[in-house]
Amino acid sequence: MVECGQLGLYSEPLCLPALIMIRVLAFISCLLLNAPAFTQMGIIARPLKTAQLPAGIKYRGKLYEAWQWKDRLGDNILLLSSTSPVRKTTGDEEGTTVELFAYHFRKKDTGYKTLWRINDLVKDCPLDYVASFLKGATTITDLDKDGMAETTVQYKLACRGDVSPSYMKLIMHEDSLKYALRGSMWLRDTEGAQFNITESDVNLDKLPKPKEEDYHLAFGRYETEKDFAKAPSAFLVHARKQWLKFAKESD
Repeated sequence: MVECGQLGLYSEPLCLPALIMIRVLAFISCLLLNAPAFTQMGIIARPLKTAQLPAGIKYRGKLYEAWQWKDRLGDNILLLSSTSPVRKTTGDEEGTTVELFAYHFRKKDTGYKTLWRINDLVKDCPLDYVASFLKGATTITDLDKDGMAETTVQYKLACRGDVSPSYMKLIMHEDSLKYALRGSMWLRDTEGAQFNITESDVNLDKLPKPKEEDYHLAFGRYETEKDFAKAPSAFLVHARKQWLKFAKESD
């Protein structure tokens, strides 16, 4: 690991501008090596571990991931967490409950305050349950280039005793405005089935209503995109791509 502030110099004489440039480039390299981050549409976000969370950040469950960034509205933290499965017996029935949480904190004079919170769950499931965020699906962007970040979170939920797909939700926020896509993930339920859904036919709301026996046509598609009716067009373009990227629950 490079130690910041302990950067060596060339032994050959250099003009002052060149020396300054070398030091600047070395310092930037040092920052990148010691503080991993990703850049999406002008927003630079860095991951936070539990020990790195600022004092006053309160959340339920176990930390899944957290990201910190700055935009024109200030210092922000997006945090995702989940509870451990809780098994409970009621009468003759036994079921499992798992909760998911997402928080957007923004720094104020008195500390970090909650801008919004998502809480979703599988409750008292007596069968096979699924409640998890989708790995690699979280994005922090500035798609409309207004200096204010959008956050996108995706997760899946299921309580099933058969071969059926999980229910997927994509939740996007800009400040406190919320936009969402909701629908079934895709899985191969018959031999030879292929995932061939595209941006042109991913919206069930714009397709002919399927017959009861064609239930599998809902696999991999979201129900409607009406939440995005008043959003900048770039938001829906991004949401569709993210949906299709993570819609497959099985290969």
